[in-house]
Amino acid sequence: MNTAEHPYAEEDEINLIDLLMVLVKHKFLIIGMVLFSVVAAVAVSLLMTNIYRSEATIVARTQEKTAFNPLSALGGLGGVMAEGLDLGGGGSLEKLEVVLKSRNLTNRVIDKHKLMPVIFSNIWDKKKKKWDTDNTPTLQDGCKAMQDRLTIRVDLKKNTIKVSFDHENPETAKKVVDYYLTELSEVLRQEVLQDATENMRFFRKQLEKTIDSLLKEKIYSMLAKEIEKETFARAQKYYSFLVLDPPIVPDPDKKTRPKRALICILSVFVAFIIAVFLAFIMEYAHRLKTEDQERYQEMVQGLKFHKKMRGS
Repeated sequence: MNTAEHPYAEEDEINLIDLLMVLVKHKFLIIGMVLFSVVAAVAVSLLMTNIYRSEATIVARTQEKTAFNPLSALGGLGGVMAEGLDLGGGGSLEKLEVVLKSRNLTNRVIDKHKLMPVIFSNIWDKKKKKWDTDNTPTLQDGCKAMQDRLTIRVDLKKNTIKVSFDHENPETAKKVVDYYLTELSEVLRQEVLQDATENMRFFRKQLEKTIDSLLKEKIYSMLAKEIEKETFARAQKYYSFLVLDPPIVPDPDKKTRPKRALICILSVFVAFIIAVFLAFIMEYAHRLKTEDQERYQEMVQGLKFHKKMRGS
């Protein structure tokens, strides 16, 4: 090959060799930083606490219809009221998601199951049954800590919701998911029972005032519907949703994090990049010192000036 025809070929080759020579010259720096990062990453990752995740899958319960609808005699109005008085406790993913993410539900879980010592176990003295700090955590602190560990994932295609909770103790992770499902059901159940109670009170008052026998019969039908609705709500274990996949206690080797292998790989990569960058900086400073004393002194003075500014 004629180098005169390709003036950049030899220059590129020389530059590449120069770069490789810089890396070879500072190979101990690069190897040392990489080895140090590996040791540090392994040590730090081993000190990290294992976090386990328990997960449940739920689906909104579809509305169930009775074979005989006593409100059909009311025509269009009866159909509208029948939808409002469904027996199946049919829910929606949107409502389930909103309730699961609400502070009210988390506060119920914490308060009912006394989870503050579990959430802040690092500052709770189990023997003395009191806090080890003067700054006692509040319910708001507990709510935030719980919601940071709680994950709600909605799958619109499958019409399901995955509820998961992360904790250092596998059994606690499973229990908390159970608590959330139970309290979710109770919140929705209480809402329906309260509505049914109010409706039944209203219908009974109307029966006392009504003389017309046909109208009384229609009111009795609506009252019976509310009674059935209340009975059905009390009979269901989980109201408004079904648990397709209940939570389980994760195995000791099934931790969610830390990803120790990933931490080590990323540490090695970052350390190598930093070491290469430092090698080129050191090489540049060395050449500047030997070939251009004036610029080297300017650089040194500039670094000293920055140090004085930081010190002041």
